[in-house]
Amino acid sequence: MLPEHRDRAASLDDEAAVVRLLRAHELADHGRVTADWNEVIRFVWRGPGFDIHEDGRILERAGVPVAFAGVGREDDDGAEPFNSWVTFPPAGRAGGALPFLVDWLVARARERGARSLRHLVYRNDDAHRTVALERGFRRVRSSWTMHREIGREGSTEGSPDGIRFTTLAEHPDELGLYRADQEAFAEHFGFSPESFEVWRERRFDADEDDRSRWLLALEGDQIVAFLRQVTGGEVAQVAALGTRKPWRGRGIGSALLRRAFVEMAGAGHREVTLWVDAENETGAVGLYERVGMRPIVVDDTYQLELAP
Repeated sequence: MLPEHRDRAASLDDEAAVVRLLRAHELADHGRVTADWNEVIRFVWRGPGFDIHEDGRILERAGVPVAFAGVGREDDDGAEPFNSWVTFPPAGRAGGALPFLVDWLVARARERGARSLRHLVYRNDDAHRTVALERGFRRVRSSWTMHREIGREGSTEGSPDGIRFTTLAEHPDELGLYRADQEAFAEHFGFSPESFEVWRERRFDADEDDRSRWLLALEGDQIVAFLRQVTGGEVAQVAALGTRKPWRGRGIGSALLRRAFVEMAGAGHREVTLWVDAENETGAVGLYERVGMRPIVVDDTYQLELAP
C-alpha cells in the first residue's frame, strides 16, 4: 500500500462513512443507487456471526475512510461458507490497497476457521474481479437488481380465494412470521437457518422497527406469505418477499407486491428495486417480471475453498 494509507479496526462509529462509500462505489459501477444502505448496514452489522471490531476493517487516507472490508459467518458452526465484501470506490484506489484488503479478508476467514469464503464483486469492476481470480476465487452465482417505476394509480384489487392481507402491526405474530420466513427461504442459495431469538434480534430488537412495513398474507390466522418494504431511503426497496411452499402459484406474492407498490408510491417514491438470485429455483424471477420489474444490474458472487 501507499505510505499515506493506514488500516484499522472498524467500529460502529464508522457507519455513516461506510454508507457514503457504498453509495459512491455503487454510483461508480451501477450508475445509480439501488438500496437504502443505512438499512443494509444495520442489518448486516447486527448479525451474530459478525463482530465489527474483529471482522471489519477500515482503510484511511489522510485520516479519511476510503474503503471498508468485512467478513462474517452465516451459520452457528461455520459449515456454510463465510461471506465477505469490500466497498472501495475506484476513484480512491491506488498502490495495492485493494489486494491488501482482499488478502485481509482471506486471512481473517482462515483465522475464524472458515472452510470456504464467498465474495461479492460488482459485474463492471474488472480490477476487483482480477484480484479475486488471482487468489483462486471462482464465480458461483449471479444476482440481479430488478426495478420498475411506480405511480399512485396502481391497483390493489384482487385477492386470492381465502386470503386476507394485513400488517405485522395489526397481526403481531412474530413467531408465525419467523416460521414462514424460515420455510419460504429454505431452498434459497446461501440460506442459513436462524434460531427465533437471533432472527428476532436482527429484525426487531436492535431498534424500533416499524411493524407496518411488514405486509402479511393470512389464511385464517396463519401467515402464509410476507413482504418487507423499505421506504426510508432515496429508493424504495422490497427487502424480503416469501411465500410458503404449499401456497405458491396462487398469486399471493404478486398481490403483496401490488400492495407494496401502492404504499411506496403513496410515500412519495417513483421507483422500486429488489435483489434476487438470478438462478432462483422458486420462480421468483418470473414473479417479479409478471409485475413489471426488469433486471437493471448484474453482480457476481465468487467462492474460494480454504484448506483445513
